[in-house]
Amino acid sequence: MADYNFDSNESHWDHFSNESNWNEAQWRNYLRITEKDSARFLSIYNTVKDKTNHLDEAASLMGWDGEDISLIDEELNANHSEATEGLSDGSDQPYTLHKHPVFIVTKSLYKYIKQSWEHLLKHNTGSTSVTMSPELSWNFAKSLHNGEFNILLAIQALDLGDYGLAICHLKNSLSELNQSLKLLENLSSDDTDYLEAFRQELNIRIFDLRELWIRVMNDCRHESQRRSDNKDTE
Repeated sequence: MADYNFDSNESHWDHFSNESNWNEAQWRNYLRITEKDSARFLSIYNTVKDKTNHLDEAASLMGWDGEDISLIDEELNANHSEATEGLSDGSDQPYTLHKHPVFIVTKSLYKYIKQSWEHLLKHNTGSTSVTMSPELSWNFAKSLHNGEFNILLAIQALDLGDYGLAICHLKNSLSELNQSLKLLENLSSDDTDYLEAFRQELNIRIFDLRELWIRVMNDCRHESQRRSDNKDTE
């Protein structure tokens, strides 16, 4: 995310009053549209995940900048034009976290990981059963929740222009990713091929989350340093 342009005194929230003219039905439709964004990204991602630089390719196919996954409003509006026809003019669409590419990618990849974990727990019988303690199962689910929750707070901090706070939450999320990876390594099964394939699919997505968040964190550091240098020259 090379250029957020989310200065605290020019936040996107300032452009959208809490006294919105939208009713509940319009917001519900808006949320359905954002769910389609998430589903679309995950579908694209699953088709390119085995390619080199697949995260950037998936972003490009979503209409985002493939290098820094920054939001391109014109293309985003074009993607939503048909679906939002009954809501309001596209230029009046509110800015919410649901549209932020980092949120969409994070939500989509975590959705896959959580669904895979749920499937494992529901069908953990027979020759492919995986050995785990109740504590490990709970700790893994908790690490997923904490990682995703901190990213939500990081994105909100970015919107408010608080880059230092965003970095803190990104570090928390990265720590939770490390915990998730550690817990996956503690699983065991008589069917080693099955377990390795399961781990591999989750690891691909966990490492992609890690790559994305490190990119954002590096950009936050760069922007924070730029602001500091500007203050020194004033």
